[in-house]
Amino acid sequence: MVLKRIINNLSLMLAAVVGLVITVTLVASIPLYSEGMSEQLLYRQLTASAEQVQPKSAILMRHFEEASVGNTSSTAAPAPGAVAQTGNGPVVTASGNAYKPVTLDEYSKANAYLSDQAESTVGIPRTLYVTYGQSDSLPLLSRTDDQSLQGREFAGYGYIAFIRDFETKIKLLAGRLPNPEPLPNGDLEAMMATAGLDEIGLDVGDRIVVVWEKQGKLTPINITITGRWYPLDTTDPYWFYQLDYFNNAIMVSEKTFLGHVAKTYEGIPHEFAWFMVFDVKSIRSDNVARVLDGINELRSRTATLLGNVRMELSPETILQDYETKLFFLKILLFVLSVPVIGIVLYYITISAGMIVDRQRNEIAILKSRGASTFQVLGVYLVEGAIFGGFALVVGPILGMSVAQFIGRTYTFLVFTNRDPLPVHITQQTMQFATGAIVLSVAAMIAPAVGAARYSIVAFKQEAGRSGRGPFWQRWFLDFALLGVAGYGYYMLSQRQSILTLGAAGDVFSDPLLLVVPWVFIFAAALVFLRFFPFLIEGISRAGSRVYGVSILLGLRQISRMPGQYTRLVLLLTLTLALGTFAASVAKTLDRNYNDRVMYQTGSDLALVESGNYDEVSETWSFQPVVEHTQVKGVQAVARIWRGVGNANVTGRGRPQEVKILGVDPPDIARVGWWREDFAPDSLVSLMNAMGANEKGAIVDAKFLTDFRLKIGDAIVVTIRQKPIDLIIVGSVTYFPSLWPDTDRFMITNLDYLFDQVGETPYDVWAKTDPEVPWREIVDQLRDKDFLVSRATDARETALRLRDDPGRTGIFGILTVGFLVAAMLTVLGFMLYSFLSAKRRMQQLGILRAMGLSITQLIGLFIFEQGFLIILGTAAGTVLGVVTGNLFIPFLQIKSEQHAGIPSFVVMTSWDDIYKIYAILGVILAFAFPAFIWMLARMKIHEAIKFGDETG
Repeated sequence: MVLKRIINNLSLMLAAVVGLVITVTLVASIPLYSEGMSEQLLYRQLTASAEQVQPKSAILMRHFEEASVGNTSSTAAPAPGAVAQTGNGPVVTASGNAYKPVTLDEYSKANAYLSDQAESTVGIPRTLYVTYGQSDSLPLLSRTDDQSLQGREFAGYGYIAFIRDFETKIKLLAGRLPNPEPLPNGDLEAMMATAGLDEIGLDVGDRIVVVWEKQGKLTPINITITGRWYPLDTTDPYWFYQLDYFNNAIMVSEKTFLGHVAKTYEGIPHEFAWFMVFDVKSIRSDNVARVLDGINELRSRTATLLGNVRMELSPETILQDYETKLFFLKILLFVLSVPVIGIVLYYITISAGMIVDRQRNEIAILKSRGASTFQVLGVYLVEGAIFGGFALVVGPILGMSVAQFIGRTYTFLVFTNRDPLPVHITQQTMQFATGAIVLSVAAMIAPAVGAARYSIVAFKQEAGRSGRGPFWQRWFLDFALLGVAGYGYYMLSQRQSILTLGAAGDVFSDPLLLVVPWVFIFAAALVFLRFFPFLIEGISRAGSRVYGVSILLGLRQISRMPGQYTRLVLLLTLTLALGTFAASVAKTLDRNYNDRVMYQTGSDLALVESGNYDEVSETWSFQPVVEHTQVKGVQAVARIWRGVGNANVTGRGRPQEVKILGVDPPDIARVGWWREDFAPDSLVSLMNAMGANEKGAIVDAKFLTDFRLKIGDAIVVTIRQKPIDLIIVGSVTYFPSLWPDTDRFMITNLDYLFDQVGETPYDVWAKTDPEVPWREIVDQLRDKDFLVSRATDARETALRLRDDPGRTGIFGILTVGFLVAAMLTVLGFMLYSFLSAKRRMQQLGILRAMGLSITQLIGLFIFEQGFLIILGTAAGTVLGVVTGNLFIPFLQIKSEQHAGIPSFVVMTSWDDIYKIYAILGVILAFAFPAFIWMLARMKIHEAIKFGDETG
């Protein structure tokens, strides 16, 4: 029965299936994108170059016993491993007293565990495994006088050590590999690095004595140097300490160290280390937790075997940071996708509702013939399960493409080429997809719940009555939601921000407040629908004597049965409101991202430069700043000097510290970035006022308020213990690179400052040609002997911010959400038009028989559809703009420093709104002809019949 119903209504069922698939696709794309983008960033972080010698995917475990140092060398360094995190080897001290070392049995057990089980414990392939052992740093004697230690020549400090597979990682510059067995005279054979041998003045074939002290007893260890070595590859991760650390290592084989040295000289092993590098490419979003658990287990198990063991290196911190960022990114994107998912579920509900409306007569007949409500619902539940199974297979696969689509989003409805994300379907993806199916199937069978309650008699009686309002109108849920949105707005007004970030800019709090704009949109749309029938009735009555037949019939039809139209109007209103709000959010964030960068930088390119200092005359000399413009790409430049002074205002309390920015007024007016809301006057006017008076100064508005000053007042500022007279000629709220939230500041004439305190190094702001790479400009400046120590390009910084995964995800979700909502809106209108035409065939046939022409019927259809589209579009646009003006200011991110500087500028993206109109218009333009063709072919004798309407 279920399959027969599906086949008989296949075209209608497909509309609901599309919604189901889209829901699963959208929900699955969020973890797919979040995990893919985070995994890509994790891979970059794990493979990025850094000062640390060891790969970031490496684990270094060390066991050593720090001695109680007695007689320590004057050059002794910190305890072993103290600087391992920075990539240096452990610089050990000369040993004084004895300590309790690890036993060989303990070492063997730990080594067996790490060798055989570490890889499976961590859960990813291991690409390198190195074991290492060494003695403490011991005195070296170089003379071969066998009679006494006192007669030998002190050569320095060194240590006996071994590294697994050492012989395969070096090249012999002279000599041979050492024999693992002691010589007949008891000497050991070893090798030393070429730099180490040169340092102590020995060569291959020489003998050296290592003096080991235990409990006050000195024991000589005679060693013959058999080889001089150098690394085959100095960049090989095998060298897990800095190479120069091994210069003092007397390298013996592992067999020699464990089988002879450690046994003969009990207690000499001072350190054992295990170094492992794991395959970065095997770390994925679905196994990060497993890897972290494995690292913890590795640490715990090794500590049990060895006791005092430390994990000096591991990717644990990076992986934990990854998990935190991924968690918050998923929450952010899911919160942003809530309105889109809501629209999709609403589409499923109304499409299923229209199908159920067509099947109400059939349902009533089944009920009258003995079918229970649960049996009727069971039919729809089986249908939903079949469609849900199909969506569960197709949705995640399509979600992978949508995730890539999100990753390529540049801003709203704008895309760029980026590297593909490493997306793969995980167990969590399927869990999210299953949850989406449950919600979708519930939305799909919801209309059937109400229809299954009616028998054929009750159905006929209900059909004869005027329909009641929907439940949300009867229970005033629209006003309740509006109240919730109002409370959310109040909370945001108190906080002034939806997102509050930490210093790193990667943590946000209370993401539920992100839902407030969407709640407002939905509540306002419902309130609009409450008054929709009255609006239509008013329009109908106002022009009843003016409108043509098609328009009047259309208005009467809409006002008589508003419930059949409000669902589609709500869908369109929500879609346009979502699109308008999303476009405005994207444009506002994009504009303010750029403004923030430009404010920090001050101009297109900021250069930190120095000059030449003459120690005799104690003066600085600089090349003329104008010579910067001789470099290709530099259009104009300005000097920028920064300093600190103490402002003293007579009778206004103690001097206050102020930040000083010295500029050349004409140049800064051409080069500096400026926004109209920074000051009551333009930048040119302010600079002209400064240029007219060499003592002129522009101060921040708070400075004027705090000191109760006004334009024209004189102040004295002490800079480098020299009082400087200044006159206030203007005030600003903001000035690029200065922060009024933490500092008082003033801008003064640079030449006047230098006349008073002497010329010192200054920075340079440059206006540049965007077609010329900034690095090329800096290279050319250095070629011309400008001493550029650092450069910041505002354009590159802004571009780098655009690759932020959170920003990309926000714009991607907003774009995908709007496109999905637009497509479903068009599908909803097409489905409604088709079912409406079928249901109203008798009515249209009667109108045709009464004399209305085909042209008038087409006009009726076009007016109904067009009127609803225009009304929904207008309402959605107005609602989106209003929501933007109310809530976009709260999207300003609050960080711990310089929050909200410069102030947020709300932008309404009319260009993108017109794109939205165009997208909807183009899609609808393809839908209208099909229904016009269907009406044109309608015949009276086929349309008019006795009995019930077919719908």
